[in-house]
Amino acid sequence: MKGCEETITLFNARRDGDTGGHVYVPTVIVGCSWHGGQRVGLDARGGLAVADEYVVRIPVDADFGGKAYADPIAWRQSDGEGRFTIQGGDLAAHGAFEGEDWTPARLRVASAECFTVMGVTDNRRAPRGKHWKLTGA
Repeated sequence: MKGCEETITLFNARRDGDTGGHVYVPTVIVGCSWHGGQRVGLDARGGLAVADEYVVRIPVDADFGGKAYADPIAWRQSDGEGRFTIQGGDLAAHGAFEGEDWTPARLRVASAECFTVMGVTDNRRAPRGKHWKLTGA
């Protein structure tokens, strides 16, 4: 795909059996497109409301750092080692972020451009430009 020169980090949410909370497993992906910014609209009372809005496209031939894609169910049933998935509720950040102990709050302090994935479109069956599309705020 054209214009896919950005590096992103996708953080897959996984339930921690010990604490019952979530841990976020990072996957650095090189060769994506990243579009985002703020959108202004009207709130319920007629005032201005500002919201972040992002669209990311991840080509199937991007560099996943040696990890393989697994559908969300297979990923949850595995230990996640050497794999990543794409699903709503994950986090995405512009740039490379590695290490452990990432939380949504920590990520928002470390990155000016990050979002919670709210929508995933699987375009791997497209005749050209096979990719996943992520949207969120």
